[in-house]
Amino acid sequence: MTIKLNRRHFMAGSAAFAAGAAAGLSSPFSAELVPQPTAENLVGGPNWTAPDLSGQTIRLWGLNYAPHVERYQMLIDQFTKATNAVVRLEPQDEIAKNAMTALAGSNPPDVLCLMGRMSDGLVKLGGLLDVTDAVFGDVGVDMDAWWFGDAMEAYTWDGRAYGVPLESNALSGCGVRTDLVAGAGLLNDASIWPGAVPEAEWGTHGTHFDSYEQMFELAAAIQQKTGETVNVWGQNRQTWEFQGLASMLWQQGVRWFDKESNEFALDNDECTLALEYMVTRPYGLGIESKLAVETSVAAFAAGQAAIAIGNSSAAGEGAKVGFEATSLLVPSMIAGEKPKIMGEGGWGFEIPTRAKNQKAAIEFLKFATTYEAQFTWSQIYGGLTPACAALVKSDIYAGDNDIKRGQRRLLAAIDSTTYLGNGFDPQIPNLFNQVISTLREGKLTARETAAELQRQAAAQQVRFING
Repeated sequence: MTIKLNRRHFMAGSAAFAAGAAAGLSSPFSAELVPQPTAENLVGGPNWTAPDLSGQTIRLWGLNYAPHVERYQMLIDQFTKATNAVVRLEPQDEIAKNAMTALAGSNPPDVLCLMGRMSDGLVKLGGLLDVTDAVFGDVGVDMDAWWFGDAMEAYTWDGRAYGVPLESNALSGCGVRTDLVAGAGLLNDASIWPGAVPEAEWGTHGTHFDSYEQMFELAAAIQQKTGETVNVWGQNRQTWEFQGLASMLWQQGVRWFDKESNEFALDNDECTLALEYMVTRPYGLGIESKLAVETSVAAFAAGQAAIAIGNSSAAGEGAKVGFEATSLLVPSMIAGEKPKIMGEGGWGFEIPTRAKNQKAAIEFLKFATTYEAQFTWSQIYGGLTPACAALVKSDIYAGDNDIKRGQRRLLAAIDSTTYLGNGFDPQIPNLFNQVISTLREGKLTARETAAELQRQAAAQQVRFING
């Protein structure tokens, strides 16, 4: 048995889709899909009976980011319809920082939406509720069958669960402008464009770039210039460098961080080579430049980059503003191999130990484990790699268009994804981005950047451990 909600509870349309339609833009996205799980889909899932929470109020903190806020509100509406509870959404601009401050105080939210990898410090300080038994045990979830590994591992410390995941690895993809691939006459050239490989032949080819050289060649071919002025750069990889670098090291047989020893493996030849492929080579080839926008996704949606590397939402966000786009997996550092990915899980719901309405918050997290709730969240960006394994066969990823084919390519990374681990300071990903930014600016070489990453990460970890 799972939560049963009326069809109308799931019919709230995507605000981004609606805005695009109102502007007259074509879109590969249908209106918000309604979950229609079969009995087979629900095997191993939760058995939650919605309680009557009339008169109960829950304060929910989440990221102040439009796609997230839209999903929070949809989940809130569903939970309210099922339980009669009132849920007050309080979006936060600096969610991780604000969460640490709130949990140390006397008035934290009842439910917190935060990435598992951002939660190490909160768990260390005893700020998050262990929900292993209160949530997962109570609803009888088969943890191995219901969740993908890196999704659940992101909320697990010493074998105990501290949150309900909503996403699996979302940072293994590249968004590609297929209109520009077509304009270059390359749509049917599988030697440079993996998207030319028919889906029936996917396996060792077709879901990912075969090598960095192939991706760089495509970026050069679809870069748009007027004279010497670049109008659309071939590629962009700004932000999410931390996750990308961890994967690039893993593909070379190096694990970036060891929790037991608290040691990093960054000042080495493998990291130097990865940084060269991440920054030095594409900048030297003239297919990438540091842009004023903050992220590769923003560059893609703004029409400034033909390929956005490092976040799987790029193609969907580009399509919402009218670009023809699809997704592929990033290439492996070992040419010809399917890429191994160091996944970070994603966002999920947690409960502060000082939450004033812990009882109702626990019910919200139980609701979040359901097929219906997971289905709703996984339609973010038009479809993201889910935390819930049962959703892979859902209608979210069905369809004969570039976006849906791209989503199915991203799902191919699930069986080659390893969680990047916990135990490190949650500030270290920002540190990586800052140090690698100096490489983008030409202030350091790749070798110097690797050494600087090692030095700063080690120092930051000491502060974290001793703090």
